[in-house]
Amino acid sequence: MRRRSRFGYDHRWWGEAPLDGPERRTYWSVTRRPLPCLAFITPLLIAYELGIVWLGGGGAASALRTGTDAWIRRGLVACGLTDHWLLPLGLMIGLVAWHLFTLRDWRFPSSALLGMAGESLVLAVALVGLGRVLDVGFSTLERTGPPSLVAGPSAAAFVGFLGAGVYEEALFRLGLIPPFFAVLRVLKTPQVLASAAAVTFSALLFSLAHHAGAPGEAFTWFAFIFRWLAGVYFAWVFVVRGFGVAVGTHTAYDILVGWLGWHF
Repeated sequence: MRRRSRFGYDHRWWGEAPLDGPERRTYWSVTRRPLPCLAFITPLLIAYELGIVWLGGGGAASALRTGTDAWIRRGLVACGLTDHWLLPLGLMIGLVAWHLFTLRDWRFPSSALLGMAGESLVLAVALVGLGRVLDVGFSTLERTGPPSLVAGPSAAAFVGFLGAGVYEEALFRLGLIPPFFAVLRVLKTPQVLASAAAVTFSALLFSLAHHAGAPGEAFTWFAFIFRWLAGVYFAWVFVVRGFGVAVGTHTAYDILVGWLGWHF
């Protein structure tokens, strides 16, 4: 029989209902679970936070933080929470709590992490190709070209791309898609329509966020639409392949395009 959750629909993005029989341990199922996702993103998260401390020293560290990280921290500071490690620890604890909620096995093959890295790289290359196709399509409408991401091979840029991959996926995919989808399902929205709406809504906010605030990028239709499509791309990677691969894909894309300046 088809497994159902206590809410009446399948847990697509935050774990499935507990199994009655032996648990399947295929690569595709294991890598979508929260514990392998945590193991996969933890090196990126630690490298980013230590890199910020190393490059920024004391008070200058805040100037090196990626936009999403800085927004979340400003909100935490407004609530009186100023500890440097509170946000990364909160993300890690949240993934552990997610794992406990799904009642899954704590064991997983270490080879799955290598597979996730390779899969993320392939998906990032595919997004570079998508950006090139969109660039060609816009060449007759707007001459501004793709959104500016190239920062050069500096240590600060590399560290920033690590943080963008982790925290943007945590906020715009992990933090928005499951709750929005759950609300729509409670309102009896058909599952396909709820999925499409949650993905589109999160991608729209993701694109708009790059043009918001004082450090926001100047608005162009190419940049806005490309980031919207990229947000949809990352969202479906998150839905189909899980949080860890979505973070890896986002990070790999930013490093390929922004740090290495790689384009088709």
